[in-house]
Amino acid sequence: MTEAQLQTHEWRQRLLATHGRLRQRAPLVHCLTNQVTVNFVANVLLAAGASPAMTDHPDEVEGLAATADALLINLGTPSADSVAAMQRASQAANRSGTPWVLDPVGAAALPLRRDVSLELMTSRPAVIRGNASEIMSLTEAGAHGRGVDTQHESQDALTAAADLLAQAEGIAISGRVDRLLGRSTTDTGPLTISLAGGSAWQPRATGTGCALGALIAAYLAVADTPLDAMICAHAHAAAAAERAELTAHGPGSFAVIWLDALDSVDLTDFLSDRLALD
Repeated sequence: MTEAQLQTHEWRQRLLATHGRLRQRAPLVHCLTNQVTVNFVANVLLAAGASPAMTDHPDEVEGLAATADALLINLGTPSADSVAAMQRASQAANRSGTPWVLDPVGAAALPLRRDVSLELMTSRPAVIRGNASEIMSLTEAGAHGRGVDTQHESQDALTAAADLLAQAEGIAISGRVDRLLGRSTTDTGPLTISLAGGSAWQPRATGTGCALGALIAAYLAVADTPLDAMICAHAHAAAAAERAELTAHGPGSFAVIWLDALDSVDLTDFLSDRLALD
């Protein structure tokens, strides 16, 4: 696929139709996520048009993961119970064909999280989403981050992301320029899409990264491909962030205004101007 083909009317229209289907279908997204951000993530899904379910009891997750439209597993605050719930939910999703997202938060800095992520990956996530250090840590034991922060740029993780496509259908690397690896509806080989945009306020508001994983899960439920889901989720988050930045006075007001923008933002111009094929 050439750069010109990427920018065709057909491609843009398919992505815009995917955005429209999210609100029309209100997919049920089961989230096993960071305890610090659970309320914010639920509100982001509601604002975007999806329906959140935040059940995390190990004895409840299998049934919900099997019947939900998509599943998010985020390792932000792992405990013995939450890891057990993640294992059971990922296995149930794999058995039932529920598409799911793995967000290996902190895997580059904390060995437990890396080990749990590698185990969860045996249940075949549709998408693995993280910063460059987290993505690299899943294939390179020596890759490091500081806490949940990255020590690398998104392009540094492209080789690791390509390797991970053997274990997932799409890899989303967040950074100053997001890089998304997956397959289109017409190409059999993997594509790498670059998407610039967003706001400097996003990493200063707790939960924006967790929420991006949830948005990818929501779009997986309505998209033709995981690549389309990743593009729509990243574009939705970034376009809303740019709108919110116009009137925000700091990270607190930004978070609230971003929720409002997620509810109403139009992706037409953003999808026309920001996508690039690496």
